[in-house]
Amino acid sequence: MRIVISLLFILTFHLSINAFTLDDKLGDTSMEKRAANLFKIIKCPICSGESLSESGSQIAYDMRKAIREKINDGYTDKEIISELKSSYGDSIIVSPPVKFSTYILWFVPLTTLLIGFFLIQKYTQ
Repeated sequence: MRIVISLLFILTFHLSINAFTLDDKLGDTSMEKRAANLFKIIKCPICSGESLSESGSQIAYDMRKAIREKINDGYTDKEIISELKSSYGDSIIVSPPVKFSTYILWFVPLTTLLIGFFLIQKYTQ
């Protein structure tokens, strides 16, 4: 009897989780393809490094639903992305845009490494 109750509990839990992760897809295949492409380039705001297409969180589900609604309402991809950037910042995009600040993030460690290499060479001789 315990096994039956445990199996029913597991089945109920599994069905309740799947109810949250099922997405309502758009009827038009080209619009659904646009949505799927957007899901790949937009990050989940609470997951660490996961895109919306990878995430199973409730927020990712809500964002996918909102993006599908915007596509259905006639928004372009650029409008959707710019709206998300204004709400969440540039970090919402999987590959953020290249700006002066991102160049600094790449060149400061490289410069520090080169200076350290130069100092090691100078003082070990």
